[in-house]
Amino acid sequence: MLKNRTTPLDPYLEIMEENGNSAEFLPLLHHAPVNVASTTAYLSSNEFLDEISTFIITSQRAVEVFHECLGQIEQKNSKTAERIRSKTGYTVGPATEKILLDNGFLDVRGGSQAGNGSKLADIIINDLKDSALPIVFFTGVIRREVIFVKLKANGFNVKEEVIYKTEPRSGILDDFHKCCQKHIDWIVFFSPQGTQEIVDHMKKSLQSHQLRIACIGPTTEEYLKSNGISPAVVAGKPTASSLFAGFLNHGHE
Repeated sequence: MLKNRTTPLDPYLEIMEENGNSAEFLPLLHHAPVNVASTTAYLSSNEFLDEISTFIITSQRAVEVFHECLGQIEQKNSKTAERIRSKTGYTVGPATEKILLDNGFLDVRGGSQAGNGSKLADIIINDLKDSALPIVFFTGVIRREVIFVKLKANGFNVKEEVIYKTEPRSGILDDFHKCCQKHIDWIVFFSPQGTQEIVDHMKKSLQSHQLRIACIGPTTEEYLKSNGISPAVVAGKPTASSLFAGFLNHGHE
């Protein structure tokens, strides 16, 4: 699994272990909060508590930082934490949706119904077309423009609050070689980001051509194919169940 293991629970690890398999994670990127104290202060501010009823949070890393900050707020003032949990949260994919629901948020939208940012933006536009209230988008230093641009183009007042940053890890190729010394059934690409060293190595290595490749979604599939790598399995949805179903279907071909 070419990704960071999600905390507190990783759905990809869960589904593999539930079905008698194992999974090893190879982190490609280092995610870190920009400033926990600053984010916690903003969540506790009058601006966020009184003026914001809706927020967007699409990244699992952003949700994890959000979760950490909310935990600190809970310790100091449970009523403030309760007010934050009463707000409407829009997110992409089932993993981020689950973390928010597990954290006590009652009104979480998008989630499993929104497989990408464009679909989430359409849901928000449809839900809030008659609202002029501001929306806060909790995001990383590097983020895709789709949601922000689409909402702005439709007249929404969206404010970005950057709460985490992403940096490439060192020694990725060495770690990949160590993983490949063991028996591997599949290598799973989740995103093009951070994989260039591995892809360049795979293009040159004969052994790599014998490995079975899986990926999540059409963007990653297109990236791999443009580098001469054809994935045997492409998960139609960014979910653990969709990926595992791909493994099973491939086994029956």
